[in-house]
Amino acid sequence: MPPIPDAPVPDAPVPDAPVAAVPAGAASWRAGLAALAAGAPAAAVPLLQAAVAAGEGGGLAALNLGLALMQLGRLAEAVPALEAAARALPAHAEPPFRLATIAGLRGEAGRAEALFRRALACDPGHVPALAALAALDEEAGRIAAAAAGISAARALDPDEPELDVAAARLALRQGDLPETIRRAEAVLARRPAHAGAARLLAEALLREAGEEQALRALAGRAAADPAAAGWALAAAGIHAAAGRPAAALAELRAAAALAPEETEIQAALGLALADAGRGQEAEPLLRAAIAARPTDLDLRNRLATVLWKQHRLCAMLEVLEAAVADFGPQPILLMNRALALNALGEQASALEAAEAAVAHPAGGPAALMTRMSVLPYQGDAAALLAAARAVGDRLGPAAPPPARPRDPDRPLRIGLLSGGLGQHPVGWLTLAGLEALPEPEFELLAYSLKPRQDAMAARFRARCALWREVAALDDAVLAARMAADGIDILLDLGGYGDGGRPGLVPRKPAPVIVKWVGMQNASMGLDGLDWMLTDQWETPSGYERFYTERLLRLPDGYVCYAPPPAAPEVVPLPALARGHITFGCFNNLAKVTPRVLDAWARILAALPEARLVLRTHALGERATATRVRDRLARHGLPSDRVALEGGVPHQALLAAYGGIDIALDPFPYTGGLTVCEALWMGVPVVTLAGDSFCGRHALSHLSNTGLADWAAADEAAYVALAIDRARDLPGLAALRAGLRARVAASPLTDAPRFGRALSAALRRAWRNWCDTATPL
Repeated sequence: MPPIPDAPVPDAPVPDAPVAAVPAGAASWRAGLAALAAGAPAAAVPLLQAAVAAGEGGGLAALNLGLALMQLGRLAEAVPALEAAARALPAHAEPPFRLATIAGLRGEAGRAEALFRRALACDPGHVPALAALAALDEEAGRIAAAAAGISAARALDPDEPELDVAAARLALRQGDLPETIRRAEAVLARRPAHAGAARLLAEALLREAGEEQALRALAGRAAADPAAAGWALAAAGIHAAAGRPAAALAELRAAAALAPEETEIQAALGLALADAGRGQEAEPLLRAAIAARPTDLDLRNRLATVLWKQHRLCAMLEVLEAAVADFGPQPILLMNRALALNALGEQASALEAAEAAVAHPAGGPAALMTRMSVLPYQGDAAALLAAARAVGDRLGPAAPPPARPRDPDRPLRIGLLSGGLGQHPVGWLTLAGLEALPEPEFELLAYSLKPRQDAMAARFRARCALWREVAALDDAVLAARMAADGIDILLDLGGYGDGGRPGLVPRKPAPVIVKWVGMQNASMGLDGLDWMLTDQWETPSGYERFYTERLLRLPDGYVCYAPPPAAPEVVPLPALARGHITFGCFNNLAKVTPRVLDAWARILAALPEARLVLRTHALGERATATRVRDRLARHGLPSDRVALEGGVPHQALLAAYGGIDIALDPFPYTGGLTVCEALWMGVPVVTLAGDSFCGRHALSHLSNTGLADWAAADEAAYVALAIDRARDLPGLAALRAGLRARVAASPLTDAPRFGRALSAALRRAWRNWCDTATPL
């Protein structure tokens, strides 16, 4: 259950009499109540705690202590105080009402409802409890009961704007657009910066008149009342719904300038900045909004995601753990905690958090998908298949595909769904091959889940006949849009990763759906996903048992690497000048498992002069580096021989390979783009091939360049291989000198060759559908 929406919750202290009438001897009670009345809950808490301990104020001291703690967002601490107040004041409505509010914030809908009803039993005219019960009824789809509750509350307090907002929301839900607009505008007339009313007005105008007319109507209202922030807020909502985040952000900035004191507007601006990838601007706004509204779970969670995008993983965990303490183990917090722990390389704890989200009654498909984001870093192919099937079972059977002419040889419309259509692993591993598809036969249509403005994004745009920014569209709307665009084959380039849309697949927006790159780490287990684009190394014969998809094997590797045109030149083997080998791993910490650390410790123990360099963005956060350093020590890696380096721009990252002799690939989730980049920079890669798709990425790339002998079958062989190659400096130097030319001449970077293979594979998948589909 989400937090109670827009229910009026009084935050004034609850005295038993005017403050001046408090007995003179009750010093802590008097001072605590005065501090709370003055809007200083932090100062009130220790005074009210002292009052409770001294028996001053009776149950009202405990009640006001609970209220102060709630205002500070310290919900877990507030509960015992409120429970004590409820025992001391059994006929008072406020203790059960406050406990109900906390239960609602913690996602405990049944408990919240029972407590709200207890409050009403104490005081049938308790307006906030009536409004909160109506909100619960609305959330559960009991619209008639919700409307009755709001009507009863408005009869008691006709001037409360939140009740009008609730009535407007119900009218919108019932499709009564004129009533929604009337009520929302009535609220904005009294409170010109009311964000909830502005959002409802935007949605109602958009539904009633369409985008252009809605914006024109708002412009007219703004011209008549230019100081009211609500019109800009509503316009921002329309721009956001239409997929114009920049225009929405501009309107939010205008609204924030008009009403700088409105916390909700500042929060909305912070959220929009976060969505635009401007985390440094978003963070102070979100932190200020949280300080003003500490019981807003969404703000806490969104701050955590801002920190995630900045690779500040320990700071993210701190926010999430505080939120769990206050709001309880709600699925969204558990899921993000799982992602943070995984990104720190604490895979077992991450999986434990993901499993807790799965077990939660409100976990739903999102929790199952989060588990699929975490499990590849420690699970084998069988475990991944079982987890993927659980997602597929939850999402259900696929819808019928859209009708298309069953001509096996006609030109095809290929959809690309991804948030990585630019300088991103998806771009580096797919673009050259897509550009090589013959244009008369394959028309490309892009559905971008994240705006990108870089040279590679420009190349994607140049190759695509249609480009849509679709991040704001839900799965149903996006599937309908794709079907209307006439997609024949959809290439899913997101999977269960950040920004992916697994829920779109069963909606079957195209007759044929193929998984390729973009968190391509295992079977997705989804009905409606027809093929997995692969090769002989990723999925040898017999591996079909690990996939619900059919395997669409290419004759060479399954990707086509596009080397950066301005990559630095390969430098001579650094060990020749240093006198010792330097190993390196530039993968993210999620891939650095305990098994990997144990193997690396054995390698360094056998080579006392060797060094190891770990480089990834997360290591730029001091707390993360300290946490990782401690973990390395527990696995026997000497701190004086392991360097931890943060992220750098891409050109500098490539240049950093100039200091690495051999790359040590992690497992069971092996490197993909990192392997290609290391090879391009003259650095060979030692890998261990597993049985999952992600466990064989490096094997595929190495085999595709004639370096299959750098892949080991188990950990002992991995350690022995690294030691053996490190002792052959002449061999390493010779390999390094010719490695870029070798990669350039290999199928890994041969775009025309890959384009022909991809063309044949897509045509094969299409012909298979034409042969098996029911005639139109």
